[in-house]
Amino acid sequence: MFEQIKEVFSRFTVLSPKDLLQLASIAKVKTVKKDEHLALIGDLNYNVSIVVKGLFRHYVIDERGTERTLLFVPEKKATTIIDTIFHNKPSTENIVAMENSITVRFDYRQFEKLAANNIRLLKVQNQALKEIITANVEHIKLLNLLTPEERYAYFCKAFPDLEQRIKQKHFASFLGITPTSLSRIKGRLVQE
Repeated sequence: MFEQIKEVFSRFTVLSPKDLLQLASIAKVKTVKKDEHLALIGDLNYNVSIVVKGLFRHYVIDERGTERTLLFVPEKKATTIIDTIFHNKPSTENIVAMENSITVRFDYRQFEKLAANNIRLLKVQNQALKEIITANVEHIKLLNLLTPEERYAYFCKAFPDLEQRIKQKHFASFLGITPTSLSRIKGRLVQE
């Protein structure tokens, strides 16, 4: 397990071996099967899961009963319920595994206790929060400023190997278009 902790936190170069041991003391390696949920709407879920292997999808169900994809979380990225960890409120979204997956999971409250006495862990927390904010702002821009074709191109450039791992209906939902529109966009781009 310690090797997996080292792997998922390797990009945070500020961490010492002692910091990694502290993180290992609160972390668990969890295997998640395809279609298994990490969180459901209404849950109080304080877990942060860093994806070692696999892929997760955040989604909501709109008033017509249609699933709307908010976010994809591939390897080396973290997934959590912001409503709960920041505001102590029940989740307003679901998180589901799109593939058989392996995560390193820890309770955010335990992390905060460790970080209260460790400036390096506070730096990790700060960097992770910046990444979450940046990803959310990018998605807002994606949906509001770009045409559907530009959204598709942007996603494919930002996540080059992810499209093949995602069902077309979920990909289209993330882009804010219908599966039929996505097929047309792909067809036009192939012809060009």
